[in-house]
Amino acid sequence: MNALSIRFALSVAALGALTGCGSVENLLPHPDPNGSSVNVGGLNPRPVGKPAANESEKPIVLPVARQDIYCPTVDIAEGGAAARVGGADNASVRYQFNIAETARECDPAGPGQATLKIGVSGHVVIGPAGAPGTFSAPLKITVTNAADKKDVFSRTYKVEATTDGVTAGDFRVVTEPIPLPMTTLQLADAYSISVGFTGGGGGAPPPKRHRQKQSAG
Repeated sequence: MNALSIRFALSVAALGALTGCGSVENLLPHPDPNGSSVNVGGLNPRPVGKPAANESEKPIVLPVARQDIYCPTVDIAEGGAAARVGGADNASVRYQFNIAETARECDPAGPGQATLKIGVSGHVVIGPAGAPGTFSAPLKITVTNAADKKDVFSRTYKVEATTDGVTAGDFRVVTEPIPLPMTTLQLADAYSISVGFTGGGGGAPPPKRHRQKQSAG
């Protein structure tokens, strides 16, 4: 294995170790300049209503805020952690995209409604058979209803990144607010989120080292 192949292998290994870890505080645009995190949703959300003491009493509906909502975590699709262009062995790879960080943000949007934004960032690295330039890859983001397993949102984004062949090139994609019916504050039980590259060499989902941040912004 030549020096360029070794450097590429080390670069991919280092980027892969970052996937799903680290800070996502700057990944999603956030209206609150004092917000400490955009990957939000309460760890211990309050109930929507307080049970009535008897049937003649109406339940007390508590106000819903961002920190009340338990937002779904982002899962990497099977085979979607990376998109590799070139041969199967490192020496013939031209370039490879890798997912590095993910984020999501749930907000109330009126009675029984919420909006969800999803962000994904990552890098492209040049392989031994590649050259500096601007490259693209298809990245699919899907939100699925847990009850009927039907997709409520599915879109493939063309992500682009430029590299000089020495340092990795960065990319970032953020969805528009996705409207969701909210029959429970436990949106993590009602919906699932999947992100991943399609048709480009695959890559196993990274090991889950810890839960994504849930603190309010």
